[in-house]
Parts: sequence; C-alpha cells; structure tokens
Amino acid sequence: MRQVPAYLLLGSGRVARHFQRYFDLLQIPYKTWSRRDPQAPSLEALSETASPILLLLSDPAIAGFIEEYPFLQGKKLVHFSGSLSLPGVYAAHPLMSAAAGLLDLAGYQKIPFFLAKDSPDLAELLPGLPNPSYRLPPQERAYYHALCVLSGNFTVLLWQKIFQEFEARFQVPKEGAYPYLQQVLGNLMENPQQALTGPLVRKDHSAIAAHLAALENDPFQGVYQAFVDAYRRLTP
Repeated sequence: MRQVPAYLLLGSGRVARHFQRYFDLLQIPYKTWSRRDPQAPSLEALSETASPILLLLSDPAIAGFIEEYPFLQGKKLVHFSGSLSLPGVYAAHPLMSAAAGLLDLAGYQKIPFFLAKDSPDLAELLPGLPNPSYRLPPQERAYYHALCVLSGNFTVLLWQKIFQEFEARFQVPKEGAYPYLQQVLGNLMENPQQALTGPLVRKDHSAIAAHLAALENDPFQGVYQAFVDAYRRLTP
C-alpha cells in the first residue's frame, strides 16, 4: 500500500486555494492552517506529524513566519516563492499564474516546478505530484523570477490597457480584442523567433514616432519607448 504523505498546507491566499484544489483532484490527503481562521487548531500540534509542510504564504512573510514559529525549524519546509533562497527551507516554485479561477486536473499537472540545484527530486520533495520539474542554481533565482514577471505579469498590464481603452475610448467590448490575443499567443507557441510583427520588425520609424506622439501624457508612453529601446539594443 502506498505511503500517504502527511501534508500540511499553511496559508489562505490564491496559491493555497489552488493547491488545496489540486490535492483534492489527486486525492492526496492534507491538513490546512491559517492564522486568519479563528477556529484553527494549534499549529505546533499539527506540525508534529506533518511532512512536508508547505509555506503557501506571500514572499515577504515567509522568513518572519518561520521566526515567529521556531518549532517549524528542522521540519521539512517547502516554500513556493520564485526568488527566495532561505536556509533550511526547500524552494519549489510552480510556474503558474495564480489567478482566482481554479484549474482542472490536467491544467495543474502541466505546471512545471523550479527547484534549487541541490534540492531533492520533486517526487521526494512533494510526494504524489506528477509534474515536470527543472533546477536552478541559487544565484540565478532572481533573474529567473524577473523573467517570469516580465512575461507573465507585465503582459497582463498591457492587455488590461487595450481592453480598458477599447471599451472606454472606442466603445468596443473587450471581446473584440480576443481574436488578436489568441493569434499572438498562437504565433508565440508555434514559432517564437518569428512571432514579432509590426513597426519594430519593419523598422518603420515614422509609425513608431506617431505612436509615441499619440501616447503623449499616457503612462504607457514610457513603456512603449522602453520596448523600442530594448529591441534596438537586441537588434542593432
């Protein structure tokens, strides 16, 4: 009979809710604890038999949380931060966008985990999870996470901008931009090296100048200029 791990999931935010859902779908038993729950049992008592203990907390809170509850030290602790490296705590960053909507089982199983270079394998670190995993040297974690934020978080700001302006300025529902979004994503997945289109690729300097003028007094004018500058540095 397969040994069932004694998981303890700490936290009540989006990541915690996603992994509670994932564990439910995989039928992996677990216990939860959150300081926001006034009826929560003793964390010290729960932690006595728990292994691993998942610190599904915000990045700035993790180190202070461990200091606040010193009985956790020496336990098998795993945090899901993309950039933190803490002594005595394993890192397993899931490359996902933890939006409010939950996923199905197939969606969760596709999420890759990025582990420290000297970490145990994922099967040992997080027993029962069938996800792919990769390793990062500790000095590269901040750069790795910066790439994640650039690609995953900052692009959301760009798409929020077009949705808002379509609706407010042109009276076009955001759904009017969905085919464009789907085509951009499809191009990236099919051939990322050839996916970029538009005035940057064509070196259409007059169009770029007109765009920057149209964005006068818009906070995204600097964003547009920064992309132009970065592209020019990449392709002199």
